[in-house]
Amino acid sequence: MVMSLMAKLKGMAEYKKYLKTLVLSAALAFLMLYIAFGLMFFAKRGNPVPVYFILLIAAIFFVFFTVFYESKGKTKRKGKESLKSLIKGLFLAICATFAFVAIVGGVKFMVYIGFELIGGIGAVISALAICMIVSTVFLTLLTPP
Repeated sequence: MVMSLMAKLKGMAEYKKYLKTLVLSAALAFLMLYIAFGLMFFAKRGNPVPVYFILLIAAIFFVFFTVFYESKGKTKRKGKESLKSLIKGLFLAICATFAFVAIVGGVKFMVYIGFELIGGIGAVISALAICMIVSTVFLTLLTPP
């Protein structure tokens, strides 16, 4: 009886692991797909977000990431660590802003241009499948043993 219960609990833990990996892989795949569509939107129509919103988003990300890195590095050498936190925060803010604007462009691409330019729903599903495979590989490689 106890062994049967333990086997069920172990099976439930494995099920949650698979489900978590599947959900995370699908979410990352959708992000990658929308970033790719956003790059296509940049090529076809230009900037999907006005410049002043991009600057506001970049400023918010810069403050967020800089404070995050400053809170991680509590040392006595404040000057050098503050400069490192600013540089890391700026780099991540630029990356996050680019990804955010590309995702907005990808959503606009899907709404305004649609599936006709891409090649239909089959091409989108194929691209999503490839993105899921790539994201699963990334998750597997980045997960510590």
